[in-house]
Amino acid sequence: MPRRLPRFDKQFAHSVDAALKLVATIEQVNSYANATQKASLTPMQVVLSYELAYLRIFTAWEILLEETFTRLICGYAHSGGQEPISGTQVYFRSLPLAERALLKDKDYILWHNPDTVIRRAQQYLTASRYELVISSAQTRIKHFAAIRHRIAHAQAHAAKNFDNATTALAGKRYLGARPGRFLRDKTPNVQPPRRWISTIGFELTALAKQLCI
Repeated sequence: MPRRLPRFDKQFAHSVDAALKLVATIEQVNSYANATQKASLTPMQVVLSYELAYLRIFTAWEILLEETFTRLICGYAHSGGQEPISGTQVYFRSLPLAERALLKDKDYILWHNPDTVIRRAQQYLTASRYELVISSAQTRIKHFAAIRHRIAHAQAHAAKNFDNATTALAGKRYLGARPGRFLRDKTPNVQPPRRWISTIGFELTALAKQLCI
């Protein structure tokens, strides 16, 4: 009987909830301070809080992808059973063996780019649900990764990719290519109104559930 894949999606959902509660609390405190004419946070401080919260969300997403995939190639099963192993592979006998095989001679491997994640899945698994779920939201995840990179990197390339992402998602660019301004903005045509950080958090949570359930 194969071991059951842990519900990493629940851990991820908790991380998303914690990040959203952080920015919600900051908004409430700032609103109260403004209403009572007390010292409040500057607009940039509020924007930075969104960027910090988003980094936490996306880091949790990368961790979920790694933890889930490592176990799938060890033969862990989800509700659909074990993922079919590639014809040139066998299930790894332990997590350390799987981790060493994935790392090879590197200190770490990246999980932000869905193209890379899909190729990795195809190397070890055949027509897997893992690959299908990532492929179903491949373009969206690329945009979400571009937002993460803009927070972490100041290069012109990161700013350009961020502008491309917000143009695709929201139909516009944001002053200074600041991710926090985008993440704090309202998602168009969504009722009840919610901010982009919530929209992205909810989308990734739904994908996480598909990977793990």
